[in-house]
Amino acid sequence: MTSKGWPTYRIVRDNNPILRYPCHIDPDSEQHKMPKKSTSSPKKRRPFQRETPEELLQRDFTGDCYHAAVEWASATKGQGWTVVHGTIRNLEVGRLKHAWCERGEEVIDLAMPVGMRKFQRDHYYRVAEPDVGKRYPDEHAVLLSIRNRHCGPWEESEQLPEWLLTELEQKKNGSA
Repeated sequence: MTSKGWPTYRIVRDNNPILRYPCHIDPDSEQHKMPKKSTSSPKKRRPFQRETPEELLQRDFTGDCYHAAVEWASATKGQGWTVVHGTIRNLEVGRLKHAWCERGEEVIDLAMPVGMRKFQRDHYYRVAEPDVGKRYPDEHAVLLSIRNRHCGPWEESEQLPEWLLTELEQKKNGSA
């Protein structure tokens, strides 16, 4: 046993230990065995093909709310979603910086556990008690993440330049 209480396993070749590593899985358990190959063919994805909203709802984004919000904005581009940055109430530590997506009365928070990510806006606001800092249309959030090489939060100096916002607005209204 290691000092942390995890068993230590050794990989042995020709009766000589060559690698020692801590592991919390019993080597004789089913969990430790290699998974069997799937008989169904995996879904082929083209390079740089973004995930569908249904796939994102099943993906684990624990602790990565800003990335999750931008992924949702990218996958649902043009469907009227807004990326929201702000804080939410957490019983253990008080208020936390957080990101989620809204469209009308719908809220998607991919940092929540799978199966508990879609909310009615009034319910989400009653439970999480969010304090909204900034709202970004889906296209702006995606552009900001590319421009700044991170998914947020974005400082004032990292915002899109005014000329680009004007150009995007003209394009959206069909004037460009």
